[in-house]
Amino acid sequence: MRDFSKVRRIVVKVGTNLLSSSSGVDRDRIRSIVKQVAELKKKGMEIMLVSSGAVGLGAKAIGHLTPVKHIPLKQACASIGQPLLMRVYEEEFASYNLLCSQVLITRSSLNNRTSYNNLRESVATLLDLGVVPIFNENDVVSTAEIGDVFGDNDRMSAYCASKMDAELLILLTDIDGVYTGNPKKDKDAKMVKEIRELTPEVFSYAKGAGSTFSTGGMKTKLQAAEIAQKGGCGTIIASGYEEDAILRILNGEELGT
Repeated sequence: MRDFSKVRRIVVKVGTNLLSSSSGVDRDRIRSIVKQVAELKKKGMEIMLVSSGAVGLGAKAIGHLTPVKHIPLKQACASIGQPLLMRVYEEEFASYNLLCSQVLITRSSLNNRTSYNNLRESVATLLDLGVVPIFNENDVVSTAEIGDVFGDNDRMSAYCASKMDAELLILLTDIDGVYTGNPKKDKDAKMVKEIRELTPEVFSYAKGAGSTFSTGGMKTKLQAAEIAQKGGCGTIIASGYEEDAILRILNGEELGT
């Protein structure tokens, strides 16, 4: 059994694939995540969410069904999708008499000392008030051309975890852990339950990006684990399709890697 009994501050990152349905937001998935967060808060834990999905939801809302590569279109889709995403979170948290907040950040938010200190104090205040901060990259204003992007929410969640003093980062995705190869293509691929050192061999297990609207993949999740590790934070990579995955992980069940 894994022992997370002393963990009090957690970052949970939810991937695009988990939150998207053919019609837009997968409300049942968000409802499940919110229920688990509410249960953890009753135990005195502080939870921060990093939620993907805004660009994909915005794209679906305007009928754009292929990957969004053009930066102005991506920014427009993020602007459309972010309130759609937050509205569902707000309504679901309200059913537990909980408040959530939106925290949109860029890379410079963490790199600039003044803005980072302000962000840190704001988040600490939200947590003290019992609010669940929901982070996402501010895709509407951040662009790769000015070096202001994280590139994906996996690494962004790791920076949030390490800089906000979280003890555990949980990356919920559509695969049940790290494999020695792509289990969809390699019948000999085996799941790795525990990784103590992120070696070149471990990174060689991960190839390719995510699906249509996601920007990550297993490589970015391993990179996130490396960032979190340097900040003194452990990482679990697990399937968000597992029922009550977050609760089971924190109860010590060996889900994921």
